[in-house]
Amino acid sequence: MKRSLCLLSLAAFVASSSLAVDFTPVFNDKPVPKKMANKVRKALPQVPIVEPQSKRRILVVSSTAGFRHKSIPLGKLTIAQLGEASGAYEAVVSDDPANFEADVLKTFDTVLLLNTTQDFFMPHFKNERINYTDEEWAQLQQRHDRLIDNLIAYVEQGGGLVGIHSATDCCYKHKAYGETIGAYFDGHPWNAKNTVTVVVEDPEHEIIKPVFGDTRDFELIEEIYQFRPEPYTRERLRILLNIDTERSDKVKGLKREDNDYAVAWVQKVGQGRVFYTSIGHNEHIYWNKLMLNHYLAGIQFACGDLVADTTPSAQISMPNL
Repeated sequence: MKRSLCLLSLAAFVASSSLAVDFTPVFNDKPVPKKMANKVRKALPQVPIVEPQSKRRILVVSSTAGFRHKSIPLGKLTIAQLGEASGAYEAVVSDDPANFEADVLKTFDTVLLLNTTQDFFMPHFKNERINYTDEEWAQLQQRHDRLIDNLIAYVEQGGGLVGIHSATDCCYKHKAYGETIGAYFDGHPWNAKNTVTVVVEDPEHEIIKPVFGDTRDFELIEEIYQFRPEPYTRERLRILLNIDTERSDKVKGLKREDNDYAVAWVQKVGQGRVFYTSIGHNEHIYWNKLMLNHYLAGIQFACGDLVADTTPSAQISMPNL
């Protein structure tokens, strides 16, 4: 009898600790204008940076619990068509949290976070928190944290991760996420209308050379981030692109005393590969041929096809540019 009561108590505990409320992100995004879609189609590279070693499959996630970029629909279309046109990968575009279950993640070569924000598998706090009890909200938060743990484990075990633009504006209370993506957002002193000079910091790097060739710098009209002092560090990241503040629009709000405004990097996390670029706010970025190849190189690196050095920048001697 006591054993039966114990089993019933255990069953009740399991039932009470399981997710009693479900939530799948859904967004009412505007469709991509035909004119923009045509611009993307004309700009798409028709060959991969390197030939894929096998058929690659990536998961593209763009769910948001904070700011939602209007460029997201165009970005989703672009990333999917980029893989199809180049032959480098097949894209599954989905915000279903079920894809972050460990057994499902294993079916993808890379996860690409396209302008995700905050705890992106949670409801929007300001707009939707009122719809949930404290217990329900806590359960959803526990699920979100578990799914992010799954993502980190997936990368550590050999998976790929690509972050575009606001992928660094996520999961602030999840330290391992910040370390995995490489940094946390700390504002954008250069807004969407500013012109910036982007420096090719590591011109011979395997991800950079096939895309930028002999180009040592270029201009973009784009919103560019700065990053918190931690976890960003050149002791762990291989910085590929940065901002020349002297040759960019003069702006207020620059916080970094070291004047280190990185734009793109790679790193190795466990057995996995991570590529991040803060370029991806403005819609015109998604029909910029140079930037499409920049994305493609990063995705092929994350998938394991483009082999590239991840030695941290602090451990290498860079040439004078």
